[in-house]
Amino acid sequence: MRMKSEILLFNGKKVNEKELNFSYLKRGFLYGDGIFETMISFDKKIFKFQQHWNRMLFGAKVCNLKVPNKKVIEELILENLKEGFCYIRLNLWRKRPETISPEEQKETNFLIIIRDYKPYPEKFYKEGMICGISKRIRRNEKSVMCKIKSLNFLENIILKIEAKKEKCDDMIVLNTSGYISEGSVSNIFFVKNNIIYTPSCQSGCLEGITRKIVFEICERENIKIKEGWFKNDFLSDCDEVFLTNTLMGIMPVKEIKGYFKSKSFKVSQYLREKYLKILKFGELEKLTFSNKKVENQLYNEK
Repeated sequence: MRMKSEILLFNGKKVNEKELNFSYLKRGFLYGDGIFETMISFDKKIFKFQQHWNRMLFGAKVCNLKVPNKKVIEELILENLKEGFCYIRLNLWRKRPETISPEEQKETNFLIIIRDYKPYPEKFYKEGMICGISKRIRRNEKSVMCKIKSLNFLENIILKIEAKKEKCDDMIVLNTSGYISEGSVSNIFFVKNNIIYTPSCQSGCLEGITRKIVFEICERENIKIKEGWFKNDFLSDCDEVFLTNTLMGIMPVKEIKGYFKSKSFKVSQYLREKYLKILKFGELEKLTFSNKKVENQLYNEK
């Protein structure tokens, strides 16, 4: 069942777009002085709500923002969900003042947006994405900004513009030291010699919720996974590369222009299958292996 239109919940009240006048949105619009979280639900259950909430609390602390009551936010969302998948975005921004310095002002507005979830094209999961290495954007691994989800998404937008220009589906971002950090809106993983690798969170990548789930799966199933610092040449003999975020889940990459090509998606498809079961059923204990060949390939060698 599809929603007739997106649902807008402003400071706890259901509103339409015309009621969201500029005076409410002003500081978020003019300065990007706020944070957000993107979530997904399945059959009226918010996926990993606590983890998203914890990240928002961290962002609010960094930005000196007052956070609304968690129970109120969760109940508002739950009351407006439908069966199947829904997209949820929780936005939080400072109310005032109009000058750039917030002084001691912490009071916030919040806006919850709920609408039908629009999945990434299925062909990406079957054929993999084509990516490039960005020449325009670098993540500053020493900045706190790479640890929060800011309303100012301009770097990510520039990456999307660059991807289109380079005829890619996405761009991979290096940090200021030249190490691989993440995708434009995703974490990145590499598979090499039956070991999964991913950039350290100290490399400038956001500590993604789906990234954590990959670690949970690997820990539960004794799959080798390592964090580290990786330069472009590490990609040349990787067996697989995949991206993760809340909306895409686990996404295979077939090419990173100039550095990596592969037609093998066994590991990413296997992990995606397990991820979808967690999304739908919630418990790692309920997962069962459906691909013994990949299971054996991923297990630690004894």
